[in-house]
Amino acid sequence: MKRLLLITMCALLATSLTAQNAADTAEKKELPFFIHESKRMPDFELEEKKEGAFLTGFPRFQFDPIRGFGAGGDINIFINGDRNDPFFEYTPYRHAIKGQIFLFENGRARYELGYDAPYIFDTRWRLRADAVYWEDPDAQYWGMGRDATNSALEFRDKKTGATRKFNNMRRYEDNLGIAELEGMGSEARWMTDQHFNNIRQKEQLYNLLGERVFMGGKLRLMFGYEALFTQFQSWQGRGVDDDFFDAEGNKVEDEVFHRETKVDQDIAAGVWDEFNLNGFNNDDNYMFTSMLAGALIYDTRDFEPDPSKGVFFEYSHEWSTPALGSEFSFNKFMLQGQYINTLLKWRNGKSRLTFAGMGSIGYVWGSNINFIEMWDLSSQAEAGGIMIMGGERSLRGYREARFMAPATALINLELRARLYDVKVLKQHFSMGVTPFFDAGNVWDNLTDMNLSKWRGAPGMGARVAWNQSTILRLDFARSSEGSQTFFGFGHIF
Repeated sequence: MKRLLLITMCALLATSLTAQNAADTAEKKELPFFIHESKRMPDFELEEKKEGAFLTGFPRFQFDPIRGFGAGGDINIFINGDRNDPFFEYTPYRHAIKGQIFLFENGRARYELGYDAPYIFDTRWRLRADAVYWEDPDAQYWGMGRDATNSALEFRDKKTGATRKFNNMRRYEDNLGIAELEGMGSEARWMTDQHFNNIRQKEQLYNLLGERVFMGGKLRLMFGYEALFTQFQSWQGRGVDDDFFDAEGNKVEDEVFHRETKVDQDIAAGVWDEFNLNGFNNDDNYMFTSMLAGALIYDTRDFEPDPSKGVFFEYSHEWSTPALGSEFSFNKFMLQGQYINTLLKWRNGKSRLTFAGMGSIGYVWGSNINFIEMWDLSSQAEAGGIMIMGGERSLRGYREARFMAPATALINLELRARLYDVKVLKQHFSMGVTPFFDAGNVWDNLTDMNLSKWRGAPGMGARVAWNQSTILRLDFARSSEGSQTFFGFGHIF
């Protein structure tokens, strides 16, 4: 809480100074250093860009097949300065404070506070800070390694007794949830596998990143520090509070307990030893991961929140070692490229059809890897951590973390159509649709990477740009295992 308070105080101080400077400025200043013209916002975006400080926020409601109904909200405070500010045409904002609260009926909770200041104090530096608390009793775990995750939907059919491969996620999970009576007499207990692919997770994350621009803003060097505290527990042996039915459809009135889960089986079988994984403490104590992070970024996008053209290339690297106080020792890198180009414009450029494509490759290796690091490509990615392989920011038609191994490749293709603009109560909204296609794969080693057996998932999305800097996103995606719907903020890249 002290760190959250410190971040908030620093953000408020910076925004106050910026507002005062803007008020004292009578005419437009010259840029204090060179910024390349490709970083200038398009004229049609500048036309609608708001001056001064403003707040955006939106209640969020979501149904997640894993966690049930959820509600929460995002609130964002943006400081844009005025049109006399020399950076007004080159940044989405001068300061941004972003907060998020989200709660699901299964007990999942996320609280986040972030601060971002491009060209802070009119220098070539950018400062970012984040504090996140995350709790989820149903974090996903489908196995480890290419072969294991590809066969993850195989289980004993509780109605026939035969082991079979389920082709539909819903039928697979319905089968897991069936309760069975084990034991005799007074020792008999009802048992279930409902959370076979779940882990009870708690996490605290603190990030502080600095970024220095070169080449007129096109080249950026980023470095920082991350402190991560994680706690994981198994569902094995726990009583499960839910309505259960046996294989004949009869409701079970007695308490139901949980059998061993996938993570219990993998650790006992030595699967994690093969990948040098650790970190499943299965108690109430937090384990500490201390990391240094760095990234080299080449970026010619014209407007970060909703670009109309440009390219983006990033190499990021994370390093954890006991020398930093960490309980783990590993390296992790991500190589990412984006290409964005507007194919068609109409209505004086306010409406447009934009192609956006991204490709990413990631790899984790080391002698003692915190297994949570296998769940995302890089927490230092430009738009935040990219969960792999599945979920709202990777393979959107598959469950999050559905395919997981040390080496990962991901491709996202989107056709972003901005169709209509409207002003309501001095707020500017742009609305459109986004058909997309996601594809990806995982391997046990980088040298194993190939083009066989990739997973693909098409989908359709809706987008609303609120005062340009806030993008509301609604996506529906299908895969061979079912369909999923997501509602969130920001493009996935």
